[in-house]
Amino acid sequence: MDASEVRPEGIRPPDPLVGSTVGSFRVVRALGRGGMGTVYLAEHPVIGSRVAIKFLHESMAANPELVARFYDEARAVNRIGHENIVGIFDLSMLPPNRYYIVMEYLDGDALSTLLRRGPMALPEAAAILLQLCDALQCAHDRGVVHRDLKPDNVFVLHRRGAPFVKLLDFGIAKLRDAPTGAQTAAGMIVGTPEYMAPEQCDNRPIDARTDVYALGVMAYQMFTGVLPFTGSITQLLMAHVRETPRPPRSVNGALPPALDDAILRALHKRPDDRFQDMGAFASALSAWRDQEAPRAEPPPPVPPAPVAAPSPSIRVQLAGEPQPRSFPASELTRGGVYLESGPPLPAPLSRAVVSVPDGGSGSSPVPAEVVRVVRPEEATAWGMAAGFALQFLPTTPAERAALERLTGGTSTTPRAGTSDEAAAALLDALETHSAGTHYAFLGLPPDAELKEVQSRARALRVQLEGLRGRTLSPRHAALVAPLLARVAFAADVIGVASERLAYDARSGNHLGVARCIASGLPEALLAQRRLEFLRERPGSEARVRQCLTRAKVARAVGNLGFARAQYEEALGADPLDLDIHREYWALRREMEGRPP
Repeated sequence: MDASEVRPEGIRPPDPLVGSTVGSFRVVRALGRGGMGTVYLAEHPVIGSRVAIKFLHESMAANPELVARFYDEARAVNRIGHENIVGIFDLSMLPPNRYYIVMEYLDGDALSTLLRRGPMALPEAAAILLQLCDALQCAHDRGVVHRDLKPDNVFVLHRRGAPFVKLLDFGIAKLRDAPTGAQTAAGMIVGTPEYMAPEQCDNRPIDARTDVYALGVMAYQMFTGVLPFTGSITQLLMAHVRETPRPPRSVNGALPPALDDAILRALHKRPDDRFQDMGAFASALSAWRDQEAPRAEPPPPVPPAPVAAPSPSIRVQLAGEPQPRSFPASELTRGGVYLESGPPLPAPLSRAVVSVPDGGSGSSPVPAEVVRVVRPEEATAWGMAAGFALQFLPTTPAERAALERLTGGTSTTPRAGTSDEAAAALLDALETHSAGTHYAFLGLPPDAELKEVQSRARALRVQLEGLRGRTLSPRHAALVAPLLARVAFAADVIGVASERLAYDARSGNHLGVARCIASGLPEALLAQRRLEFLRERPGSEARVRQCLTRAKVARAVGNLGFARAQYEEALGADPLDLDIHREYWALRREMEGRPP
């Protein structure tokens, strides 16, 4: 969802899509109109979930190249799978040619709206930029270059009092296997002139460093309140190619020198002179904190013993908790740690701070994020302890030094021909569940949300890819590639609504089917899948009729528990019947005391 497409529109004739049904959703109102499409807010009339639906403009639907580019957005986003990139759940078409994408609805502000207030506070701007660096580094690692970074394409949500970024609009993203070039075949400029890198302006090959330049322009604007270059389109393109921007500190004298240097390096004309990736840019953007609040560097880490054992427990302060707590730790690496814990467990993607003793009476903090939660029932199925996994997110030298102390400064060196304990445990657990359902393999409940599936698959993919640099036995080394393929297969099936629908229907998982319905699948597709399903299961309709009769009688006499059980039995026999879903979820809301 392009944030430029969510600005209030002017007065227009009545929109025929407003009030209509698209898939399982009722279109509520238009959120805004952009270059390639119009975005609408839509709500599910039964479950109440909200999504954004982006329709390609009708005038573009006859152009196969533009239709392909529209769907390339979904392809690019699904290839990346990052929590700071807007989630896309499905894509389809309303006859005869209304192409659309269903994506998550974001309740927040476009960065362009925040910038109208002037320069941003340093901590807020840095937090936003670092999240963008992380998302873009992940995109670049997957072979995707955004090509149209600008404040309109960044949405800022507020979660637990901190800004949380969602990067939008990969509609003109360059995929690694797509042709290069910054212009279309017709010579039309692809990008936004204020934020285009020099190589885009004169149609030279582009790569990840093109996004570094665009993010440098955004950083300049966020910290100073103005753009480095202004003027007509021609003047802007010439300025990007030839002119040197004035230093940001000449505009905002309160800017630390480290930030000034980082922004100017990102804005170098030659890609070879810029930061070569987003990770390097992020490290430079983080340096201002050390200049703002100087503190003594921690003592150098003590050389570890030949074989270092992980800490038996680690003190962590979770978001929303007033005091840190100690948790038994396992699988401790520089990337993260698994902590054993009973309920209540932290929320996925919530923040945490790990306290690392400094050798004296104090401690140093290392920021982290919850990337995996294993509930007790899941832990029993997986044969492991309940708890949660943290990914370490150090950005300053002091935080990185503290992390080195925490992990012993080096990895444990296993005996030749063996795997280290943490890697072996992960690979063995995944191998054990690889023959099970996609939900069991990913460690997810059968009613997991689509974005939860995508997030879990990404976390497992990161863990498995991280094992490639570890010492593994021949048997474990041979497991990494097939398990990565198994993760991708599971995500492709239960992380995409249209694929998950058939999978959940075959297994009788009506809760998973409800998630697919809530994502906005067209009713025509549901009806077709239901016909195919019932054709393979003769006798199901008679069983369903019996269950529904008993359910309605039980509901009429107030026996809601029995009525719910009968509805669930009916959905087990025919999980694709929309009418049964409507009645079932209405009963659920009635039992929970919620309005219909």
